[in-house]
Amino acid sequence: MQYQVITEQQQLDEFVSAIGNATILALDTEFMRRRTLFPEVALIQVYDGQNLALIDPLAALDYSPFWEILKSDDVLKILHSPSEDIEVFNNFAGFVPTPMFDTQFALQLLGEGNCVGFANMVKQILEIEIDKSESRTNWLQRPLTTKQLDYAASDVFYLLPCFNYIYKQISEKGLTHIVLEESQLVIEKRSYELPDELLYQDIKNAWQLKPRDLAALQLLAPWRRSKAKNKNLALNFVLKEQNMVEIARRRPTSLSSLRNIPGVEVMEVNRSGKEVLNLIEQAKSVDIEACPEKLLRLIDYPQYKRAAKDIAAKIKQVASTTEIPAEVFASKKQINQLISWKWKHSDETRDLLLKPDLLKSWRWEFLKDVLAEWQ
Repeated sequence: MQYQVITEQQQLDEFVSAIGNATILALDTEFMRRRTLFPEVALIQVYDGQNLALIDPLAALDYSPFWEILKSDDVLKILHSPSEDIEVFNNFAGFVPTPMFDTQFALQLLGEGNCVGFANMVKQILEIEIDKSESRTNWLQRPLTTKQLDYAASDVFYLLPCFNYIYKQISEKGLTHIVLEESQLVIEKRSYELPDELLYQDIKNAWQLKPRDLAALQLLAPWRRSKAKNKNLALNFVLKEQNMVEIARRRPTSLSSLRNIPGVEVMEVNRSGKEVLNLIEQAKSVDIEACPEKLLRLIDYPQYKRAAKDIAAKIKQVASTTEIPAEVFASKKQINQLISWKWKHSDETRDLLLKPDLLKSWRWEFLKDVLAEWQ
């Protein structure tokens, strides 16, 4: 396995020229996620079947010619379980490479089960055991060791032949468009941001709060996200989620009372205490009629179990007429997403949300007759 490490502009320009006629590229990224909100990109791996490069994003380079290749509709980008890579590209490059083919999803489509890891895929298809001991290494250290570089290069070196094997079966079954559409759906979901005014509804245990408490949480949740973005801090390093719920419930009036809330850390108070108290005061001034309604969990709806069972049965029936496994059509989470969207939201708030997976793209083409009442 031969590869080059790119740290200089001339090297990158020559590599871009070498892969200029490629129609397929295997892609991967290495990144770190420590205390930051956004992943810290540490390496970009690229392989076209002949030229394999490990591009160092810590080097001050002009990536625009390389980005043009990744944006090209004529070049199919191959990734395995790309959800986090999508976030890396979004934050580092400002876009996501498309069209994209996810080999993990393609294996699910072929009935190989959910979440086949990269190492298992390589073992299953190529009968090669790969060393994954470097998966939790410090990718931001420089220089990277030979073992780290070999590991990173193997991720795309073996990805391409696995893709060739998988693609042959996918294309024979006429399912290629589904893999591409699913990747686009994942990109859309990873790029979507819940509006500020609805963010509180996604907070764990928010259903336990009363309307007046929810008015506080409705202000705290977007404040926390905004501060996390500005400081590039993981959300829980701004304010832990369970603490935010407890603060909304108790609505403290002073730094001392804020410190006395169980679980709230001194660092949280020192860093953000005055901002939190200001938001609590704003929430107290909201008229009770304007406070959010108490949230219901799906299991609190009397007809939930029956509805979920009915949807699952209809999907299973449709799946039996296709070559697509029922669990690929819809997970329990996706069924719950549909029911929540329909039952928990008004027409106005639905317009602010992403449509449920089951009402979009290739799934809707198959399911529109049996799920018409849910759209």
